[in-house]
Amino acid sequence: MAGRGTDIVLGGNPNVFAVSILRDIFSNKIDGLTSTVDNNIEKLYRSLDDNEIQELKENFEETLTIVSNNANTIDKPSVIKFKELYFKILSEMETKTASDKSKVLSLGGLHVIGTERHESRRIDNQLRGRSGRQGDPGSSRFFLSLEDKLLRLFGGDKVLDIMQNVGFDDATPIQSPLLNNSLESAQKKVEAYYFDTRKQLFEYDQALTMQRNGIYEERKRILQRNNLRCWILEYAERTLYDLIIYINEREDKNAILLTLKIQELFGTPFKFDFILNNENPNQSILFFQQQFQIGYTLKEVEMEAIEPGLIRELERSFLLQQIDNSWKEHLQKISLLRESIRWRAYGQKDPLTEYKKEAYNFFVITMTRIRHRVVYFILRAKLVIE
Repeated sequence: MAGRGTDIVLGGNPNVFAVSILRDIFSNKIDGLTSTVDNNIEKLYRSLDDNEIQELKENFEETLTIVSNNANTIDKPSVIKFKELYFKILSEMETKTASDKSKVLSLGGLHVIGTERHESRRIDNQLRGRSGRQGDPGSSRFFLSLEDKLLRLFGGDKVLDIMQNVGFDDATPIQSPLLNNSLESAQKKVEAYYFDTRKQLFEYDQALTMQRNGIYEERKRILQRNNLRCWILEYAERTLYDLIIYINEREDKNAILLTLKIQELFGTPFKFDFILNNENPNQSILFFQQQFQIGYTLKEVEMEAIEPGLIRELERSFLLQQIDNSWKEHLQKISLLRESIRWRAYGQKDPLTEYKKEAYNFFVITMTRIRHRVVYFILRAKLVIE
């Protein structure tokens, strides 16, 4: 009732009545309509032969659409009779609904009765507004119980105790401006609570929306480009930069493990001392970039010898596959983070700020993992011929 929709027409909608009567007529219910239609309408229906009636039954909706749009190019005799029948019924229904509307208006128009109050005042006002559409008069009245949820949450029990102490019984109605003001205040509190909830949810979604747009934009560019060789080379350069810079900043066992990871990445054994003791990390990065380009060129030659264009398809497939899989893992982590981040408030920290920081760190790790996986799989791609 409170939502947007067709207005309630006082006296009824003549077009709806006319279509309803036509449906009944062409459903072989003409004998039961003597009180609804006059003799002229029944004569028009009787003037149709059996073939015309059967044709109109089968194409009722299409014919009704043509006739209701008042098409002037109708040449079929059956459709012409159908049109005449439709407008004859419509004219009769317009007369009837106009008479009914005048009776309703004389009684004060549409009266809306509400049996409870919604948590939102906007919904209540929309419901009241059903009674005064298109300039017609109307009225509304709400009846509430002290046991309704909204009143129970905001002081209904106190009013009930006062009534019982005074001696009123359950059937005694209460009309008080104080009660109305209390109820409106309760609605404002509920609206403010839901507003804060939606606002907070929007702020949490903003961080993830920016990351989602970045991932979607990356996928879009991959799908639009025909040659992704430069893309793979860029991924490899950033992967090498991440590994070597991290190695030169550490002196523990992790440096050895990461060095072994570079050896595994290229599939070629390199001396550990060369990587760890090099005082200029840029030279190490440049050296490994050259090694990767050589290895990748050999991989291209190998694949092109088997099937032209195969390496290009592998590049696109690996990129999209790793982006999709890593993004799904990232969404699962973000979901768990959102559920647990509110505990940070006990440490005097803002959960929203902490959430944005953690979400950004997760996203950086996800993008790094995508680059590492793509470079690893593209260098180890092999075609198995059975």
